[in-house]
Amino acid sequence: MEYHDIGENIRKYRKRLKLTQDELADKVGITWEMISRYERGESSPMNQIDKLANALSVSAGDLVDGDSVNVFQVPLFTSVPKDLVFKKENTLTYYNCPTWVTRLDHESFVVDMGVVKFSSLLSASNGFLFVSPNCELCVDDIVLVSRDGKLRVESYNKRENSVIGKVVMQEVVY
Repeated sequence: MEYHDIGENIRKYRKRLKLTQDELADKVGITWEMISRYERGESSPMNQIDKLANALSVSAGDLVDGDSVNVFQVPLFTSVPKDLVFKKENTLTYYNCPTWVTRLDHESFVVDMGVVKFSSLLSASNGFLFVSPNCELCVDDIVLVSRDGKLRVESYNKRENSVIGKVVMQEVVY
């Protein structure tokens, strides 16, 4: 994925607040070098996106999508498909998602959290999980897995072989 657009948004909002990279880094708890890498699009800021958004007094969506209002429809699964194949051919339902999700992975899909066993890794039990099946995984990423025919959310470890995809966003419904 290209992180250049997100980096430009980080820079734009940082400059609006008249913060240096060092000052923003202090607020987020990382180094100024990492802020610089984010802004240049050389590193993924996704693990820090909430902290960056809070430090810049914007929403995570503002950083990821910027001023864009474009949305795309992705397959929505309200039940577990046969053979655990989460492709658009296996559902008749679609969900609007932010542009960055489809830029991250054009095969992204959404799962209703009602069909996922609740995990303390999630912020709530109601809503939707946006899943990217083709994202590169790092240890401790939050992933959707299948265990005994049931969907679960777990922290990724390299020994895991039942990963369906990386959870890139959770939308909570109250």
